[in-house]
Amino acid sequence: MRDTARVHAHAIWGPNESDELLRLAVQVGGIGIYETDFEQSRTRFSTELCAILGLPAETDMTYAEASRVFDERDRAAVSASVEAACISADRGRWSGVHRIVRPDGTIRWVSIQGRRYYRNAADGLRAVRSVGTVVDITHLKETQAALRESEARLRIATNAAALGVFDRDVKADRMVWANDRAFEIFGHNRGNRDLTGQQLLKDYVHPDDAKAVKKAMRDARREGGNHHVICRIRQKSGSQRWLQIDGKYELSDSGEPSRHIGVFADITERKALEQEAKELSERLVNLQEEERQRIAQELHDSTAQHLVAVNLNLMNLRAKLPLGSEEVARWNEVEASMTEALKELRTFCYLMHPLGLDTKGLCSTLRQYIEGYANRSKLSVKLRSSPNVDTLPLHMQRSLFRIVQEALANVYRHACASHVSVDLRWIADRIHVIVTDNGRGGEGKREEPSFRPGVGIYGIRARARQFGGDLKIRTGSHGTRIHAVALIERTQRHKHSRIH
Repeated sequence: MRDTARVHAHAIWGPNESDELLRLAVQVGGIGIYETDFEQSRTRFSTELCAILGLPAETDMTYAEASRVFDERDRAAVSASVEAACISADRGRWSGVHRIVRPDGTIRWVSIQGRRYYRNAADGLRAVRSVGTVVDITHLKETQAALRESEARLRIATNAAALGVFDRDVKADRMVWANDRAFEIFGHNRGNRDLTGQQLLKDYVHPDDAKAVKKAMRDARREGGNHHVICRIRQKSGSQRWLQIDGKYELSDSGEPSRHIGVFADITERKALEQEAKELSERLVNLQEEERQRIAQELHDSTAQHLVAVNLNLMNLRAKLPLGSEEVARWNEVEASMTEALKELRTFCYLMHPLGLDTKGLCSTLRQYIEGYANRSKLSVKLRSSPNVDTLPLHMQRSLFRIVQEALANVYRHACASHVSVDLRWIADRIHVIVTDNGRGGEGKREEPSFRPGVGIYGIRARARQFGGDLKIRTGSHGTRIHAVALIERTQRHKHSRIH
């Protein structure tokens, strides 16, 4: 049954060596061999093929019995392949991928390469012998099925999420594959034009975002890592959309980027909702400030004036009434209480609405506020501030003032500190507000931190996020550091750069 392979091997190594090499190749490769003698109507299987078919070693059977080894669904296809080989010009060779059924009922996939030999007879060619090889490819078939299932799930997921998927050859700068959604996001279909990295940056990415996109892609290419980019794109129709690009670069053996895979996501609606939420937050802050101003004005114009009138009446009455020493002492206490109440009311009005902010600017207003805070709290407070913060929009100066105010109030309530520093730094396109105290910090897990995330802390975080920033708090045995960051509006960034 191994005549063909043996002939070629004999020519190279000789009969003994070639038989041994053929035997080893068959065993290592797990290749099953069959031979059918049509004159005796018997089919013999090699040991390897018996293992594939789940049969005892050295099994042989009739040709009809051997045909029933195939799954019922494939028997017709096997017969068709063999019959086609009979009339082909390929000398009876045939091949196919079919299912076989083992005696225990399990199904295996096999790849068959066979050949029939014929001889002339009175009634034409007659098949006398058939030989071939059988390889178990069940694992390959299962892997292919799993891959198809995985691709189907990915396709369902990407379609449901409206994601564009791409696979790009980095060296050739061309798309190896992309789904239809990847083209739709950019406002055209697959037939219009290809999507390359150069076209993405030149024709679609908004000029203001191109630098950040290039940097993210360049860093990911250099390290063969992931990138996450959010940018604006201009569609073919001229409309503007927000795009999120997540991908990964794969490196070749030489360390060069060879493949770029990832997804496009149109997040325009999400950005619109974020903008709406930001505007609502700004409106809420403005309403709060307006309400603070109204309350402060009412207290100053009404309540404070009533207290002043009461104090004046008390002074007039004191001059007209004869008072003993006891009455004088009590009168002095009342007047002192009235004076203290007026002082506290004016301070409260100032804290509610610092009048100098819109005229003197943030630096001067903060300095005045911190002097009063230091006098009231008996704390040593150091202020350092960039003078350029006075060029910021009034609503941003007001938010920065409130952040400092809330942070210092938090120190007074919880820190048990003796010294506080307040820093306002303008670095690149960000304002950093850093308030550091030397009070009772947290050490490990045994001590309480010097702050509790109450309304004040949440208020600081909300104001920072209103301007695209965030809040970080670090506490330890040497005190607490509150660090709020706010992004500066683009127009103010340009104005700052001109100042310098």
